[in-house]
Amino acid sequence: MNKLLKNEKHTGLIAVVTAGALVSGAIAYLYLTKSGQESRDKAKHALKEALKNHASEFGSKKTPFSQKTIKTLLDKIL
Repeated sequence: MNKLLKNEKHTGLIAVVTAGALVSGAIAYLYLTKSGQESRDKAKHALKEALKNHASEFGSKKTPFSQKTIKTLLDKIL
């Protein structure tokens, strides 16, 4: 800790504080605005679809079930 305070160049500290501020602003936007709610809903839907696609592709290679069957099952679960 003393090395950090004695160092004249605080570029690492400035970078961390800036990154933290940007992430905090993004989180606040997503949770405090109506359009943020819509963005979260879109992201959630896209994540579910990607998960179903990857899981059905992997499952069809490792099991005797087709991708369509696995996607149907995942639709019921998720």
